[in-house]
Amino acid sequence: MPEIIVKPATLKELWKTLPGLSRNRRYLAGGTDIVTADNAGVERSECWIDISDLPELGGIKETASSIFIGSCVKISAIEKSAAARRWCPALLAAIPHFASPSLRNMATLGGNAANGSPCADGVTALVAEGAFVHLALKGKRRRLPLKDLFLGPKRTALKKDEIIAAFEIPKRKHLGAYLKIGPRAYFGISKAAVAVSVELSGGAVKLACIALGSVAPVPLYAVKTSAWLAGKKLSPEVIRDAAALVKAEVSPITDARSAADYRREMCGVLLERALDSFQS
Repeated sequence: MPEIIVKPATLKELWKTLPGLSRNRRYLAGGTDIVTADNAGVERSECWIDISDLPELGGIKETASSIFIGSCVKISAIEKSAAARRWCPALLAAIPHFASPSLRNMATLGGNAANGSPCADGVTALVAEGAFVHLALKGKRRRLPLKDLFLGPKRTALKKDEIIAAFEIPKRKHLGAYLKIGPRAYFGISKAAVAVSVELSGGAVKLACIALGSVAPVPLYAVKTSAWLAGKKLSPEVIRDAAALVKAEVSPITDARSAADYRREMCGVLLERALDSFQS
């Protein structure tokens, strides 16, 4: 455990508190990643800053064009949200794959993203939803596409003490799917995962967004395959061609969980299944 745990009441209080704290500090939201690392003896920070109850990071809000999910909203709360269920089908499809029910009562999308893992279920789904991330640092804010937050395994574009405030998902009528291959049906870290959102018009794809997890250094947005699908009808031939194309976009590795070749093949299989589901 760290030497000190600090829990500010507001963002303004957080920024005032920082100068008096050790620079070897980390932020605590749901705690499912950092506490696990601490129990394993690999978490070395001297100070934890508990931001889990900051009012500025909570709540699910709607505007005319977007839905905003606070970075510290629990995954289980998102699952129950009528707005999220209506506007975020890929994200909702990913939630049953997100750890266990008990951990979903603790885990947050903010922690899922800040951890920078290539296999993050919630993040991969949000990339397919076309989400933006809102970042806050000492009174200043910036917004960027979520896919641009990730630089490599466990590496993000977050600056020192910059925190994730919220995720913005554009409102649009679309279908969504999330499929993954893991060591078991649920509650496991994926060997490969595919998230897809599709807007259809007259039976043809108006817009497709495909994201993949565990098959690249970052949660990967499949730029070429997504663009290729635009304007095409989801025929069996088109779906097979898309499945073949997406395998060329990934760069999986072989590790203790799976072999690179298997992961690559499964990307095609999972995408084919996801696109097939939109025809029923």
